[in-house]
Amino acid sequence: MIRALKLELLCTLTGPFALRAVAGNANRLLALLAALLALVWTLIFCSEASANGPNLNGPKHIEIVFADSNRPNLRGEVVSENPRYGMLIQTPDGELIAIAPSTSIAKIEAIDEPMQPTDASEIAAKTLALLPAGAKSLSTEHFVVCYDTSDTYARWNANLYEKMFKGMLRFWKEKGLELQTPRFPLVALIFRDKADYIEYSKRDFQGGENTFGYYTQTTNRLATFDLTGIEGVLPPGTKIQREELLGEIFSRPEAERQIATILHEACHQIAFNTGLQTRLGDYPLWLSEGIATFFESADTRSSSGWAGAGRINTYNLQQIRFYFRNRPADSLASLLTQDERFRKGDTSAAAYGECWGLTFFLVKKKPKEFVAYLKKLRERPPGNPSDAKQRLDDFLASFGQDLDKLDKDFVRMMTGLRP
Repeated sequence: MIRALKLELLCTLTGPFALRAVAGNANRLLALLAALLALVWTLIFCSEASANGPNLNGPKHIEIVFADSNRPNLRGEVVSENPRYGMLIQTPDGELIAIAPSTSIAKIEAIDEPMQPTDASEIAAKTLALLPAGAKSLSTEHFVVCYDTSDTYARWNANLYEKMFKGMLRFWKEKGLELQTPRFPLVALIFRDKADYIEYSKRDFQGGENTFGYYTQTTNRLATFDLTGIEGVLPPGTKIQREELLGEIFSRPEAERQIATILHEACHQIAFNTGLQTRLGDYPLWLSEGIATFFESADTRSSSGWAGAGRINTYNLQQIRFYFRNRPADSLASLLTQDERFRKGDTSAAAYGECWGLTFFLVKKKPKEFVAYLKKLRERPPGNPSDAKQRLDDFLASFGQDLDKLDKDFVRMMTGLRP
């Protein structure tokens, strides 16, 4: 979700799924906290709606006409509705919008035909309004990238996203889990200047200055900024060659962590749009962040920037080995049941390292059980957070009742890994 960097700070999860820092876990922490704050209301709403049951007699596809004539009508699908908290609507753009019960509504009209997702060109036009004047867009098979930086940098990011997308789908198919084509185009914003990125991030959370990328489950958008700064030091109109760009990116000491951040946040977006995970679903943080760290490995020796699925994550391997020197006996149990470790600056680095290690261990040693566990969790409706006991029971039911033995096998594998 976010990485730590010596305290240049961090931020994912179930909302902004993580923003990262220029070097590490602090960034993750920020994004995580931001995500939590951003989604608290939504999760409460979903929980209440699930508890009382959705209004099955109401139309699924509706148009809301607000009493305020200056407010545009809202069309979308009803995800949840509840007299106390209002409605959660998914729009044709793929956004999730909460309508509070105090909102003055003139009328709600049923729409007979199913909702049709907005096409890529229209989503691009709408998204460009969120960037500075002169921004452009490009579309790939699955992504719409809107940017005001160089065409070369935007295309490199788009290719990186697509390579990861196809690699993830291929990886899970080989494990027996067929993922879906995203219903909505996957939107990514790339700002030329960090100041513009920070200003944009304020609509989702506070603290964007300490991050350089995040994914938000409510808007379903990924946002970052040009990590090279190369355009700002060249004469206006200068054509940036791909080789120059890659040289600028890969030559920096922080390159691996920066690229890993882009990959990490893109992984969250892909996971929540292909059926690997359900947006606003009930997932322990170790799992969501474990999946993202499992796929985030960067390769600065390759022009694509991605090392591929399931490679040893050297950064997190170092983190977990450092943590093993004084690892508490109940560390695995606390990782499975307590998200707090990811939210605290003094424990987040170890939590990210351990969740990567646990995910790596389970995928390599218990792949069928891991896939079954994922399927079980994604079948649950949004808004039903599990308590610590339920989380532990879910894990033990999927991977066996002997947690001590599994922990020993896990530690043995981690201590024996070589980058």
